[in-house]
Amino acid sequence: MNPERVRGALQALFEDDRRWAHHGRRLVFWYDPEGDFREEISQLHLSGVEVFTLSGTPFALKRRLVVEEPEQPFLLYSPGPPPPPTENWLLDLECTGVLFNADRAAMVFADLGYRRRSLEAVVRAHPKFFASKKRISDLTGLMLPPDVDERGLLTGLLAVAVGEKVAEGSLVVRRVLAGGLDEAENPVWAELSRLGLVGAFWELAGQVTLFRAEAPTLRRLFLSLLVSHLGQQLGGMVPPALVGMRLPNTTPAYALISAWQRDVRDAPRLTELTLEVEADLGIEAWAQGQEPEAYQHADTFPVLERVALRALVRALQSSGINLQGVLAVARTRQTLHHAGRYAAEYAAVIAAAGLFEQRRLFSGTFPADAAVLFEGYAAHLHVFDRLYRQYVTALDRTPGDLLAGLTKAVEDVYVHWFLEGVNGAWTDSFDERLPDRLKPAQRQWMFFSQHAQPLLVKNDRDRVVVIISDALRYEVATELRERIIADLRGDPTLGGMLSTLPSQTRWGMAALLPGQRLTWDAEGDHVLRDGEPTRADDRAAQLARAGFPSTTLKLDHLLALSVDEGRALFEGKRLIYLYHDAIDVVGDKPASERDVFSACQAALEVLARAVKRLANSLNTSTVIVTSDHGFLYQRQVVEEADKLALPVKGAHVSAERRSVLGQNLPPAEGNLRVSLEAYQPMTAPVTALFPRGTLRYRVAGGGAQYVHGGASLQEMVVPVLTYRHKRAAGGPQASRKVGVEVVARSRRVTNTLFSVPFVQAEAVAERVRPRTVTVRLVDAAGREVTDVKQLTFESASPHPSEREQVARLSVTLQGPDVGATYFLSVTDTEDGVELLREPWTIAIAFQNDFGDF
Repeated sequence: MNPERVRGALQALFEDDRRWAHHGRRLVFWYDPEGDFREEISQLHLSGVEVFTLSGTPFALKRRLVVEEPEQPFLLYSPGPPPPPTENWLLDLECTGVLFNADRAAMVFADLGYRRRSLEAVVRAHPKFFASKKRISDLTGLMLPPDVDERGLLTGLLAVAVGEKVAEGSLVVRRVLAGGLDEAENPVWAELSRLGLVGAFWELAGQVTLFRAEAPTLRRLFLSLLVSHLGQQLGGMVPPALVGMRLPNTTPAYALISAWQRDVRDAPRLTELTLEVEADLGIEAWAQGQEPEAYQHADTFPVLERVALRALVRALQSSGINLQGVLAVARTRQTLHHAGRYAAEYAAVIAAAGLFEQRRLFSGTFPADAAVLFEGYAAHLHVFDRLYRQYVTALDRTPGDLLAGLTKAVEDVYVHWFLEGVNGAWTDSFDERLPDRLKPAQRQWMFFSQHAQPLLVKNDRDRVVVIISDALRYEVATELRERIIADLRGDPTLGGMLSTLPSQTRWGMAALLPGQRLTWDAEGDHVLRDGEPTRADDRAAQLARAGFPSTTLKLDHLLALSVDEGRALFEGKRLIYLYHDAIDVVGDKPASERDVFSACQAALEVLARAVKRLANSLNTSTVIVTSDHGFLYQRQVVEEADKLALPVKGAHVSAERRSVLGQNLPPAEGNLRVSLEAYQPMTAPVTALFPRGTLRYRVAGGGAQYVHGGASLQEMVVPVLTYRHKRAAGGPQASRKVGVEVVARSRRVTNTLFSVPFVQAEAVAERVRPRTVTVRLVDAAGREVTDVKQLTFESASPHPSEREQVARLSVTLQGPDVGATYFLSVTDTEDGVELLREPWTIAIAFQNDFGDF
């Protein structure tokens, strides 16, 4: 050993405060059994330290140390082995000092700065580990406390060996298991074997998880952890065949797996390993024999999601269905660990359950009065279309066939009962004088005079922007209104307008411009407004005739501009028409009509962003969002039996899938005949024929699922959403999230598994939004002592009892302190704001007592 290296180690030892448990003078005893440093000791000089070689009687030395020089630091060197304790007259002083050794293990131990001399044996027992300077450096980087014990040091060695930055036993176990369940192919395990740490790992695994076995393997350990995690979630029960794998106390295993699931970095590997073993455990077969409520809260195994979804789909197709039970299971499982892979399936199940619930609540038959049906559709019947859209949108994101049977049931309710039923009643009761029974503001061809012009004439300052989104169906606009309410302070109002007939782009776009009458140019097959053309390039001139500084623009163009560019473009303009085509451009093409509901979702995003930008950045007081027409869409293939032959053909006849236009067309069986000049202001007589209900005409070309141009409610009820921006505090309040309150009778946990009841303080309403929270128990330092559960409060019920939810938590802390105070923490998941922190106590008689769950 290099003498200079020894001198440096000794000097550092005297100066390293970590090695000394007291603040008095420092004594270092160095026993050199072979006398290797007998000659060098006389040349050893340490700053501020007296070097003394032990020899002869110790009494004079002891007097010097205790009486004469009680403050002086000493290095006491003995060229021989330490004497037996019964013969060591300096033993009392030695107990207050530190022993030093000059071999490699001793030097490494000295550098580490640990106080317990017994840890030198750990260093000596693992020469391969300490042969690497990097591993020693990594061990030092763990910042183990100076008084660390043997167990703590071995945990540190294992942490370094597996690549962890924290000496935490559960993380070490996780990292080893993540390497693979076959020891022969696990590179982490190979490193532990090379460094002689296998025994230390199994000892640590037993301490951390309580797993013990005569011939332990990584696979057995992992299976026991999973089964115990499942057992904790099931209130102590596990499938009978797996009872032998459950650990005697499931809490440590539950804590380890739950923390692993929440680790974004490591969770995918846990899923891979679980998928490897779940078939061997028979989890799928066991779960198939249970009601989904039995494992409603269990998320140990990915296969439970597929089993639960199949069960929910079967339930939705059965008679005597408990829709609330289905919704409860689906909404609970939506928040669990593996549900993210099946988010679309759960969304589809929830939408289907909502559709069936609406069907159940609908009593009687559809009204035989067109005006009543119009009002009813705008008020509530559109919900069927919205739920169907939500179902199909979710369906399109599902890669498998879990929903195959459910889709047919949804189509039966939506297409065969609702679409055919409501539009059959609409067609039967339709009267071409229907507009006369409605308010002027409910007629599309009076849009400008009833909705835009009154705002412009109120003063000479306010700007009105009209966004016309092609084929924006009324039910989609209801969702847009909800988004605007959530984002802005103003109060958007939504009403329905009766569209022109036919419900086509060229007719609807013309009807929304200023003017009085419409004219159909049969030769060019386009529509005039007060005798002027209304194609895209003509609309700016048509708008200018209204007498207000105006312009037209594509909405996408505006959104591509900077704020300054947008303001410059709007400078001096009081009336602006913005045209948007995201839905019709997709639906009208046979190759893409299947994606029309995805296009609706994209349109919602763009329109919500546009309204927000217009109000906040472009000084717009009023934004009106409307459409030229709606549409019909069904995912179910339209059979030939649902198509009618064209009732008439010939020159000057315009035939589409949902309408036929011409002069003096005769009535035709199975068709609705409308004299357009009686229905809407026209300059010349035009006759239109429409297939009854939702039927299509048999015309050439593909694409029959998405259609418009006809006389159905979905095509004809056009939204007009008016947003008046409010900047002052006196205007409508900004939307807020629902409040959440704990309604537990006691704040005391007496079982490993326990429930915390909550109530949503108010119903979700126009300016009261849903809220999603995470719930957990933490200690005074903020460390989690339970798992974490997520709840979404979105009920619109006026009854508090129907707005209650329960978070089922599991204690993950071994041996919680009965006298300590813990805290229930409720945090908004979106904002990260802690909404509630209240003191709780934990007093569990038996750690594995599952109690009443």
